[in-house]
Amino acid sequence: MIVSASRRCDLPAFAMDWFTARLDAGYCLVRNPFDARRFRRVPLVPESVECFAFWTRDPRPLLDRADGLERRGFSFLTQVTITGYPQALEPGVPATAAALAAFVALAARRGPEAVVWRYDPIILAGRGGPGSKAAPDLDRDFHLRNFSALAAALEGSCRRVVLSLLDEYRGTRTRLAGAGWRRPGFGPSDAALALAAELAAIARSRGMEPRSCAEPALLAAAGIEPGPCLDAELLSRIAGRPLPAGRDPGQRPDCRCCPSVDIGAYGACPAGCAYCYARRGEARAADPATEAL
Repeated sequence: MIVSASRRCDLPAFAMDWFTARLDAGYCLVRNPFDARRFRRVPLVPESVECFAFWTRDPRPLLDRADGLERRGFSFLTQVTITGYPQALEPGVPATAAALAAFVALAARRGPEAVVWRYDPIILAGRGGPGSKAAPDLDRDFHLRNFSALAAALEGSCRRVVLSLLDEYRGTRTRLAGAGWRRPGFGPSDAALALAAELAAIARSRGMEPRSCAEPALLAAAGIEPGPCLDAELLSRIAGRPLPAGRDPGQRPDCRCCPSVDIGAYGACPAGCAYCYARRGEARAADPATEAL
């Protein structure tokens, strides 16, 4: 079993104490996102967990716990989103320099293949007008400068970068406007696809393989290979044993990830990113009564 921790919230950044306590207990309970009365018991022991897949904006707490995870006999892949966007879009994420330093340190410990960079999502949007406190227009020039600087900082510490376009979820447009940006471009516009191709070329120049995330149009038009974020072949190399491939039926139709079990809960992430698909209401902490996030 591959345990995804988590697509639903930034568990490594905000709930590592809870996670460590659940490792001590040997299991966690996961609330059904469609029926709050139902829970799934997920074993968290080396005999059951073939590999953890962590998703985070802040790898520092995970770096601090890497020794403990390895001593317990767990292998893990880490997907780290670093966008370098203005703070108004991502109020609860670490400073870019701190995230980059932690990424490099984690890659030095685990190997550059075991830490994947996500530049996700690519946002093309203008400022909210006169008086807006939003910093730059998120245009082509911004992304080329920004991505180039990030790629240079991660060169040698990263083998793969995942790119995706901005999708419109409930509240996304309103939250972006509230953060100071207007007219966001959703989906595979000509401008977004051309930019993605340029970013992919920069990535390749730094020794990184660009992959798209659930973006068949991005693949077709920008020449970026589609790839599963949870790649059974890569996870097998990290875990040191073959893991089952195939597609996870619980994910989006265009998702190519192999099967996994997500722990955590939607709405529990305090990062507050304006574009996040997983935001549902206000952030909440772990519930000790149910031992579920």
